[in-house]
Amino acid sequence: MAILSGNVIGNMKGKLGNLSARTVEGRTIMAARPYSFNARQDPASLEVRAKFAVTANFSKSVIFLSTLSAIWNKVKSSGISAFNAIFKANFAFSAIDKPTEHNVLTPEGFPLLIAVVAVAADKITATIPILNAASVFGADEVNFSANALVCYYDPANVEDEPFKIISLSKEVAAHNFAQTYDLEIDLNATQKIIAAKYQHSILYVCVVTKTADGKVVQNSSTFTKIN
Repeated sequence: MAILSGNVIGNMKGKLGNLSARTVEGRTIMAARPYSFNARQDPASLEVRAKFAVTANFSKSVIFLSTLSAIWNKVKSSGISAFNAIFKANFAFSAIDKPTEHNVLTPEGFPLLIAVVAVAADKITATIPILNAASVFGADEVNFSANALVCYYDPANVEDEPFKIISLSKEVAAHNFAQTYDLEIDLNATQKIIAAKYQHSILYVCVVTKTADGKVVQNSSTFTKIN
């Protein structure tokens, strides 16, 4: 493996002959690719590959939300990407056919206990509790971001994928952390089509406090509900 810093050809990503390249924190990392590879077909290996695919799908959906990406970039170890940090935190929780209610959107954070929440055909709704009962917020924490994934599973048509994940978010300005907030996020047309194909879902929700200029300060833990 070789690490290139400040190379004249810029950052690289992908395959070049028998080399593969990726960029982490502005550095290009190059490694030799194996000439051949025969994947093992025993049950244990198949299970690991299935969990790998599920976790990669979940991690991609988390990092799609810019606020969650910013959180993981703050806490990740040096030399790894935010995607890999999310993957590492979630692999043990994934099943072979879908994410579970134990998968997480964020690293550990203040508790988020939502009593009223629903996944409808066209929206998600949740009553965000009084947050200053769960943590101490500074004077600069004036906004918050609600972030959610919905994992739909158990398709009505067996030819559809076993699960699909949609990513949702909403920015709330000038929030009073001493009051509850009635969150409502509408699904777009594509998301509604996905929702209609599945019989069950898992909802994942977290909230993230921000400054007036949008800087992430702290995050909640992940609330989940199976529907």
